[in-house]
Amino acid sequence: LANSHPVRDADLAPVRADPGPVYANRGLSGIDGTIATATGVALATNTPTTLLCGDLAFAHDAGSLAIGPTEPRPSLRIVVADDRGGSIFAALEYGQERFGSAFERVFATPTGLDLVAVAAAYGVPARRLRTAEEVAGALAEPAGGIEVLVVDVDRAGRAELSRSLAAD
Repeated sequence: LANSHPVRDADLAPVRADPGPVYANRGLSGIDGTIATATGVALATNTPTTLLCGDLAFAHDAGSLAIGPTEPRPSLRIVVADDRGGSIFAALEYGQERFGSAFERVFATPTGLDLVAVAAAYGVPARRLRTAEEVAGALAEPAGGIEVLVVDVDRAGRAELSRSLAAD
C-alpha cells in the first residue's frame, strides 16, 4: 500500500477476509520508493503482488518501472487511484474552498500526466478503468508480469468516501 489515501482507507475499511500479508513503507517524502518496494516484495516473496497507490505516488516513482533486460521480472499489478492530484491535502485548512487555485497549485499539484502513456514508455502494459465493473473484471484476471491499471477516481467524492469508511 502506498502512503496517502490508500493506506488510510485500508486501515479504515472493514476486513471481510484475510487479505494475506500487507506491506507498506514510508519514504523520506512519504511516497517515494513505492513501486520499488512493491517490486522488491513481489520478487522476494515470489508471489503475485498488487500495489495500490495514488497518481502522485505513481508519478514520483515511475522510474522504478525501468527494469534492466537481464533482471528478473516480478508478478506485479499496480493499481493507480487517479484523482488527478493530492486529494489527501483537501482535509487540511488550505483545502477550504476560499484557497481554491492556491490549493490546487501548491497542495493538489496535479501533474497532467497520461499515466497509461507513462507506463507504456517503460514498456509496461497499462490501461485506464472508469467503472467499478471494469476494476472488478481487471482484478479477477490472472496476474503475471508487470501491469498498470489506472482507475479514474472522482476527487470530490474522496472526502465522502473517507468519512464513510471512518463512520463504519
